[in-house]
Amino acid sequence: MTLFIPEWQRSTGAGVQCKRVLKKLEGDYVVRKCITQDTWSPDFFLQRGELEWLALMVCELPFDTLDPGQLFVTADQTAFSEMLKKLSAFEAELHIPAIRKLVVMWGCDSDQSEALWSHHCKGSGIRLMSRKTFIDSGAEQLPKLLKTLSLDARQAIMGRYFPEAEIAGSLTTQRQFVRDNNARTVRYFLDSQQEWASKLDLDLPDEQTELAGDFSVRLVNGVAGSGKTLIAANRALILARKFPDQQVLMLIHNVPVVKDLKHRLQRVYGEMPANLTIMTALSWISRQWRTLFKKTLKMSSYDKPVIDLIQHFRDIEYPDLKPENKLLLDEFNFINDSVIADEADYLKVERAGQGFALRREERQHVWALYERVTAALLKQSGLRLWSSLSRDLCLARRADKLDPYQHILVDEAQFFAPSWFQLIKLTLGKTEGTLFLCADPNQGFLKSRLSWKRVGLDVAGKTKKLRKSYRTTQAILSAANQMLAGVIQTDPDDYLQPEFDGMEAGTPPLFVLSHSPQDAIAQTCNEIAAHQKNVELPLTGMLLLYGKSVDKALLIKTLKTRFGPDRIWDMNDQSVAPSHDESLRIATVESATGLEANVVFLLGLEKLIRDTVQSDSVSEDELEQNARKLYMAMTRAGQRLVLISSAPLTLANCTWQ
Repeated sequence: MTLFIPEWQRSTGAGVQCKRVLKKLEGDYVVRKCITQDTWSPDFFLQRGELEWLALMVCELPFDTLDPGQLFVTADQTAFSEMLKKLSAFEAELHIPAIRKLVVMWGCDSDQSEALWSHHCKGSGIRLMSRKTFIDSGAEQLPKLLKTLSLDARQAIMGRYFPEAEIAGSLTTQRQFVRDNNARTVRYFLDSQQEWASKLDLDLPDEQTELAGDFSVRLVNGVAGSGKTLIAANRALILARKFPDQQVLMLIHNVPVVKDLKHRLQRVYGEMPANLTIMTALSWISRQWRTLFKKTLKMSSYDKPVIDLIQHFRDIEYPDLKPENKLLLDEFNFINDSVIADEADYLKVERAGQGFALRREERQHVWALYERVTAALLKQSGLRLWSSLSRDLCLARRADKLDPYQHILVDEAQFFAPSWFQLIKLTLGKTEGTLFLCADPNQGFLKSRLSWKRVGLDVAGKTKKLRKSYRTTQAILSAANQMLAGVIQTDPDDYLQPEFDGMEAGTPPLFVLSHSPQDAIAQTCNEIAAHQKNVELPLTGMLLLYGKSVDKALLIKTLKTRFGPDRIWDMNDQSVAPSHDESLRIATVESATGLEANVVFLLGLEKLIRDTVQSDSVSEDELEQNARKLYMAMTRAGQRLVLISSAPLTLANCTWQ
């Protein structure tokens, strides 16, 4: 199968027929076009594997104007000679050995092409092929023209003509724990599937542009470690540079990933394009809310004020209401997330995935309680629910007053609420822009039994699946998948089975049992220090994720005492930035999606693990959500995963050391 990067969407004339020939190639080929506007390049490159390359040009000038037997030099002859000169010289500029080059003479027959070759190209290494030969036998001849390049030559070509596909070493966990003293610098690039996904629909086709009354949408579904965040970030940079007069927004679910990604990108690329914004979805929503309503926002940081009001009003007015307070708060958030406007809509809305049933009369009581609690919360404390902001914006229906964006990219889209997507649609609706989604269906939706269709997005025929993980090892990913498969029952269409072929075998996850939660913290410090010493891994190559069973204050104090106060980066503290280039990142498990490191330590997950295996103590929905959360935490690891716990390991169907 031939993969076109980017897709040839606007092909006409010669381009259409060239594409037909290239699609006939038997085997896996990549056809690459340079998208850098200020760089001369061949029309496209044909590539097989990583190292076999051919540079191609298509010349549509007729032979009559190129005939070397003419008395006077024509403008077309000058242009043709200039093109050949550039084509023959580009390897010298890259300081690489000669690459094979082919020019397809679209306006010439075989004899005319041979005459031009004899006059212009003899001894230059450039081949000329007539249009008829290319159409009739190009699929058979092109593979014979490919030339194997060295790794350095391949990296030079990629870096010059496809720089947007390059990944800085600090942005990947592809590096192994192997010393290499050779004097060379290895450069990392997106693989062909990742690069193809990052360059989808960079331009709308002409016919689509004319008929578009809505924005375009693309979805990339990928297993953990398949490079979804890198794809989204690279695409955001491409769009920002390609369209400097348009606004590009990349939305991410949690604070730690935003901080981590921005920190790494700034270290690699320096100043980001002025038209590119990277932020959490909630930060963007609150900004849009302030823009529209011109009011000061005051949000509740904890559930307690809301829970207290729920208890107060149910005691007075609804003593027979059965769901506990936390479930009622969850129902309030469901009302907001679903953009339910009034009681009539609430009485008929589908509540699949909420985990408990409500009769019609109970729904009426819940709606009345929702109105009483939210009104009292605002009146008494000036507070709002976070989930209410996107509902307010959607119900206001004033898209013309929102900050405009032409391109929105969403990472970890499986965690976005329906109201967030509705607000994104409102924002893009007036610009007829593009929406690019990255998601891991194995991590589930924010609420179970949601679907893209239910959140109002048509992704049928617009989805790319990435099954190959570049982050982790076969042992770690297999253990995570075995654990997940043993708990959840899901539609096969919603589950991505990873491709294990070609993955490094790796070491099974390591379980370390400690005597107490305090001992577990001390043991974690010992494990981190051991990796520093024995593997010579810097703190930046490690990530510590902690759960609700850990004493955070004691954890941070112990870490700072052991490794230095400036070496610990609490990624959940928005006011804290890394004060040292070599810092240990720590974050809660709940906020870890999208993070990654060579070595990941899991601490304080006793309750999460217990609630993942003891189905009699939790509901089916809670069990599934806990399993997906644990799967996410396990797959943050690139090479090694270490779980430190003060309780025996009870996970079934999961291989640990």
